[in-house]
Amino acid sequence: EEMSLFLLAQGYSVLQAENGQKGLDVLKKTAHFPCLVVLDLAMPAMDGRGFLRQRALDPILRDIHVVVVSGNRPGEDRLEGIDAYLQKPVDVERLIDLIDEHC
Repeated sequence: EEMSLFLLAQGYSVLQAENGQKGLDVLKKTAHFPCLVVLDLAMPAMDGRGFLRQRALDPILRDIHVVVVSGNRPGEDRLEGIDAYLQKPVDVERLIDLIDEHC
């Protein structure tokens, strides 16, 4: 939520979901797809890996860029279908650069 508030303060539109399943539901119901998903791997119910697996099966959702946020070091998580990986604590300037790059 802290990251969402930061992005809102920077002028970005933000959709939020507390887990991967709700994230998929939000994406499927929104009138305007986001250009980027910031995905935490550690979420209850469906985690970030589950979200990525389900997203890969959907021909519309799989084209949305994804930046993964994790407490693990880059390389510890074997992930496909992502555009970038940010280790926590997140470097907000790098996040803004990634948003600007993909949006």
